[in-house]
Formats: sequence, C-alpha cells, structure tokens
Amino acid sequence: MPSRAHIRAGLLTTCAILLTSGLLTGSAVAQEKPVNIVVVDLERVVGQSAAGQALQGQLAKFQEEVKTEGELKAETTRSIRQRISDGANTLTEDKLAQLQKDYEDATIDIRRFQDDKNREGQKMQTEGLREIEKQLQPVFEKIRDEGGYDLILNNVAGVVVMANERVDITQTVIEALNAAAAAPAAGGN
Repeated sequence: MPSRAHIRAGLLTTCAILLTSGLLTGSAVAQEKPVNIVVVDLERVVGQSAAGQALQGQLAKFQEEVKTEGELKAETTRSIRQRISDGANTLTEDKLAQLQKDYEDATIDIRRFQDDKNREGQKMQTEGLREIEKQLQPVFEKIRDEGGYDLILNNVAGVVVMANERVDITQTVIEALNAAAAAPAAGGN
C-alpha cells in the first residue's frame, strides 16, 4: 500500500494548487459568502478506487514474483554453502576456494537482486501513484466546480485537526474517479 508520506506529498500539492487557484480568482466573492471547505482522505481514495486497487494488485503480483525468484537464489546460495560444509575435509583446496568464491558471488547476486527489485518496485509504485494523481486532477476540478467548494483539504493529521463527516467527500471522489476511469473504457466499446 502506498505510504502516507508519498500520497501526501504528491496529491496534497496538486490539491493545494488546483484549489487555491479558485480562491485567488474569487477573493472578492469570498468576502460576500462563507468559505466552503471540505476534506478528502486521499489514502482511502487510492486504496478504494479501481485505479488504486489495480496498482495494489500489480504491486502484490510483483512482490510475489520477487519473493519466488529470491527464494530460488537463496536456495542456490544455501546449496553452495552446504557443499562447502560437506566437502571441508574431502575437497581439494582449489575446489573449496572455487566453492567459496561461488558462495560469495551468489551472496552478492542476492544483494544486487534485492536492491534492483526494491528500486523497480518503488518506481512502479511512484509511476502508478503519478498516474492516479493525473486522473484525480480533473476529478477534483469537477467536484470543486460542481460543489462550489473553495478549499479541499487532505484529511490527515497535521493538515486537518478535526472535521465533521458531512464535509468529508472521500466517497464522492472515489466514485467520480471510478466513473472517470470507466468512461473512456465504455466509450471504446
């Protein structure tokens, strides 16, 4: 699941830019009527939207593939280590030295594999969240315009101290994001 920090950094910035642009252009109007503020739980949006669930599925599949491949590499390394132990008194020095080198190479290979897969997984997550962020931008603009909202805040500690359920539009955002994602698919059929 994407981390709160990553979601906050990307999506909150987008929300703030989109929504404050509406505040700045309507500052004279804002003095005449109360400011209309709502909150959204972006972590929940990502976790419960179709796009977020697809990303989670993709990441889970990737992690399972990495785990399987990592277990094979670990088994190969254990096998080499066992051959070293079994042959400590019977193998020649050259053969033991070669097995020790093979063991070190296999250990290095596991570390490189883990580092590479960690980077690959992080890149996959970052790109997936970036895509969801792109999909959310027009959704937030539409919700802001249709709801007459002056400000939409991410409902996380440090940003929102307290909010009543009636100002939480998270489910509306999830439904709108899913509908926006489904619209191009339906139009293509």
